[in-house]
Amino acid sequence: MSKNSSREGTLVREQAGQIEVTLSIYRNGKRMETPDGAYDLVSFLRGFEIYESISNPCMECRIILEDAGGLIGSLTGTEAFTIQVRTSIKDRIYNFRSYQIQSRIRTRQTNETFLVNCVSDEYLINETTNIFGNSEVIFKNETEAGAIVKKLLGKEFIKSEKKLYIENTINKQSFISPNWRVFDLIYWMSQRSIRKSSKKGVMQNGFAFYENALGFNFKSIDSMIEDIVNQEETSETDIASGKPKLYTYHYTPKRMGEAAYDQFNIDRIAFPDEKNFLMGLRHGSWSGYSVGFDPVFITRSKMGTSTDLSADAYRYSYAELWKRMAHLNGGNALNPQQRMDNFSKNAANFPKRVRYSMIPNQIFDAKFQNNPQRNYEQLVELQAYQWMRIESLKQNQLTIIVPGNFDLYAGSGVNLNIPSTYKEGDTPERDAKYSGRWLIAAVAHKSVGLTFQTELALMKDSDIPNLSQNQEVYIA
Repeated sequence: MSKNSSREGTLVREQAGQIEVTLSIYRNGKRMETPDGAYDLVSFLRGFEIYESISNPCMECRIILEDAGGLIGSLTGTEAFTIQVRTSIKDRIYNFRSYQIQSRIRTRQTNETFLVNCVSDEYLINETTNIFGNSEVIFKNETEAGAIVKKLLGKEFIKSEKKLYIENTINKQSFISPNWRVFDLIYWMSQRSIRKSSKKGVMQNGFAFYENALGFNFKSIDSMIEDIVNQEETSETDIASGKPKLYTYHYTPKRMGEAAYDQFNIDRIAFPDEKNFLMGLRHGSWSGYSVGFDPVFITRSKMGTSTDLSADAYRYSYAELWKRMAHLNGGNALNPQQRMDNFSKNAANFPKRVRYSMIPNQIFDAKFQNNPQRNYEQLVELQAYQWMRIESLKQNQLTIIVPGNFDLYAGSGVNLNIPSTYKEGDTPERDAKYSGRWLIAAVAHKSVGLTFQTELALMKDSDIPNLSQNQEVYIA
């Protein structure tokens, strides 16, 4: 299957979210056709959903079909699907492989409706590709995580032709793969990779491996955030670098009745559950201890940089690690913890939870017996940073639905302008918590008929100061 492709939108829209769709199905490379010789099977299509997330290694697709002629009903559930969509912003061609047919319902005597679940070809290839042995032998002495990921996705293993966007790392990877699948191995490395931080002398980790419509990505959360801060509204999406265009959406009850304006209005907005402070205390989301454990030699276990089990464990805190992180609001970033009262701050800074990480023992590798890899010793500190890096994004969460836009991608950013419920005079203030730039954690492009919408799951690690610096909030 060819890689996903796109070009600027060619559809002249009459209303926001308008699309034109072409559906093709292939079996053994041959395009299926109707009894009258038609290759475009869009008449069978009742809707589709294309999903991408920074927590998923590959994109997914769900297609709703209705068949009255028996052609689609002959599907085996392993065919290749091509969906070509024309919009006013970005045209796109998606290629997927079906792996399951479910929810088959006979609506009338001659009609059947059913759901086809699809995924990128690479995910199915991953299921049949296992890696066993010494990494230095398999990857010909490559020890940098990005270089290994590139080899794993290349012609020797996954055979992907899609673009690959890789962030370089500074630590060496040397390991024995116990017959892991490719994506399992990449995930294992992502937990042990240290990025080349823009902050000198500061170690940052927390990598993610995921696919969006631009290609595959191996990037740290801090890198995603720095890229979002630098996204520009005046620049078009650069496929070569993987840098998307920044879009701004407004939440307003008014509709102008013109597609050019309504395209960038938020149709619906939902607020997921706020972070549970009590459970955060219990799970060590604010502070705690990080302990490394060597299962072979207990006395070599690491508690931070210490080699003595009687020494204090490495103590981490949200307030301290906050300084090491990149933030979505840049220089205007406000630590949400600063809005807490003193009682809550004291509770949050009390370390209760102990988090354990297994330290790989290298006694069986002669070259490391007297010179262990330093990055394994750092895993204790990095485990805490990785945990807090993810927790920081749970501070603020938002789900919005906007008119369909294929130029929005998981792992990139979006800018929101949301008014506050407080207003002075006739002009509402800008909401300091929910306005600003957000990380797109997941995106779902949904179409039912000719109605096309995009649902965004958003996360943000910081607030922005109120535009009125002297404004106080009073509750009557």
